[in-house]
Amino acid sequence: MKETTTPDLGDLVIVLLASTLAGLRDRLADDGFQDASELAAELTERCDDYLSEMAR
Repeated sequence: MKETTTPDLGDLVIVLLASTLAGLRDRLADDGFQDASELAAELTERCDDYLSEMAR
């Protein structure tokens, strides 16, 4: 059984990072920088995966 923890300041930073990366991903894609957009998308997905794991 997984030990539950309360959210802390680090978790808030990850939420803000994920949001910032998602915006960056969208702007890069709109401006035609597809490779950079895919990298930002991968980083966004990793942040989202971390947050999903923490929510369980």
